[in-house]
Amino acid sequence: MLNWSASIPASVDWARISSGASGANSGTIEIEVDANSGAAREFELTVSATGAGMRAIAVSQAEAPAVLEFTAASAELDGEGGSISLAVRNAGHATMQWSASLPDGLDWAYIESGEEGSDAGEVVVRYSLNGGAERALEVTVTASAAANSPQSLTLSQEWFASSACAYSAARQEAFDLMRIWYYWNDEPEQRSRYGGVVLEDYGTLDSLLDELRWKPETYDRNFTYWSTAAQTDMVFAAQAYIFGFRLRAVADASDSLLYFEVLDVYANAPADNAGLERGDRIVGLNGKPVDTLTPAQAGAELGPNEEGFEVRFEVEKLSGEIRNFSMAKALVSVPTVPEEHARVLDTDAGKVGYLHFRTFFGDANERLLQEFAQFNAAGVKNLIVDLRYNGGGSVPIAHGLATLIGGPELYENPARTVMSRRVHNALLRLEGFDSTTYFGCGAYPTPEWAGRCENESAIRDVENVVFITSRNSASASELVITALQPHENVAVVGERTYGKPVGQYGLRFCLANRNDFNTRRADLWAVAFATVNAEGFEDYYEGIPATEGCQVEDDLTRPLGDPAEARLAAALRYLETGSCGAAPAPSRLAAQRAMARPAPARDPVAQFLGH
Repeated sequence: MLNWSASIPASVDWARISSGASGANSGTIEIEVDANSGAAREFELTVSATGAGMRAIAVSQAEAPAVLEFTAASAELDGEGGSISLAVRNAGHATMQWSASLPDGLDWAYIESGEEGSDAGEVVVRYSLNGGAERALEVTVTASAAANSPQSLTLSQEWFASSACAYSAARQEAFDLMRIWYYWNDEPEQRSRYGGVVLEDYGTLDSLLDELRWKPETYDRNFTYWSTAAQTDMVFAAQAYIFGFRLRAVADASDSLLYFEVLDVYANAPADNAGLERGDRIVGLNGKPVDTLTPAQAGAELGPNEEGFEVRFEVEKLSGEIRNFSMAKALVSVPTVPEEHARVLDTDAGKVGYLHFRTFFGDANERLLQEFAQFNAAGVKNLIVDLRYNGGGSVPIAHGLATLIGGPELYENPARTVMSRRVHNALLRLEGFDSTTYFGCGAYPTPEWAGRCENESAIRDVENVVFITSRNSASASELVITALQPHENVAVVGERTYGKPVGQYGLRFCLANRNDFNTRRADLWAVAFATVNAEGFEDYYEGIPATEGCQVEDDLTRPLGDPAEARLAAALRYLETGSCGAAPAPSRLAAQRAMARPAPARDPVAQFLGH
């Protein structure tokens, strides 16, 4: 008979023999082991038998598994938009590899950093302003070898202005404003549309406005939009958190993106400091070839207008050199009339004043007064006003520019000269909203500026004015052109303009104090009127065409303001000879570009100030 006994070293406090510590002949030893919270470990189980010696068996226990923990300091997202940091932790022992994800198709949030990591880490999610009902965002972290995986957090975001008004109230206000102010309300089909709207079906203001726009393929082509009060204030100051350039997309015949072309770069903006130049091609964004992205995906890569948002660009220079660099968005004050793009040129037609005018916002009034005073002092009688990328803006600034060009002879006569008329829907017409604007320095908001207009800047006896345009020239740019056509020798060089003969008022809603419009949180920019020139011309939804023989492709091989640049050269030829002359041979992509019809961006910053 074999009598035996089993033992575990006394130093092992995490394992013990629960049964079978001794026996005769054959038997079973059962060991109870505590859960491991650390590294792999082992001990020796010793079995001794009288007269038969001793045997030792190594018993090992695997390391503790990884345990996924995923937490957030708050489950509430700021309605204004921003970013949130979420903590990932390994509460176990084994190394934990993890990845984070958002639901497919989500268009208002993305993972800015922390898409994957090891053990402890941070997931940063950036999300946009909420312009609608409360919404939720689910963030999921998965660690395949860890306990408690996957883990998800649900974060909620209220309507951005919930402290001032509920979304349902704001939606009702916007709807009521459209029923009163919308220019096309006289159309029976538009009036009947309001009766069929169930407001509860629209989770965002954008979706409601999409439903209400009149014939958006022809007339209200995203002209009606809404913006926050803060966005409005920044646009009117011509300030934005941007890179500081304008671009256009180049696509193939099937509308698939090929690359972006840089049209204009603002001096001292991040884009300028990084070395971006007019004519550069952006072929990659954040390591992704542009020709593999949809327009929406490319927009997402360019990111929100927030300070510090960084993008990696792959750029093909005009020389063919490929450059890679990163730049971050910063607060940019857009130079409305760049000093380097305003000059007096000596030509066979005499002295010609040229200026490139970017936007009808910001310091536009002051800069236009300054440059036109210089033109006057130089004896300029012929003008070239470059509006090729100017998407419009403030109507009063447009009235001021038209007066500077038209000159004193259009406002010194007792009868006054009609610049344009505003026409509203029947309801507003009965309320006396239709109006006529006349040429005159009263368009300027201060007596000082009005005096400068009269005494220094308005040019007397202009002989010719040439406008350089593109499909991006719209709204206030077109207002100036059409206002002057009945009164001056006007030519248009470049491309047909965009076609926006209508304008908007900023209708304030969602007030924190119902008795104070200055406490508004949002503005509805509903199309409310059409502009008609002195000859009754108003129907230019297809754009204002270039003067016959003056259709000229944009020349991105030369800087703006260079007399050899194709459009400026054609404008100078027109002033000297009355003809733009032979157009240069089209580039390899001219036909593709001609097929494109750029739409004003829904984002007012991109529409007026660029990227």
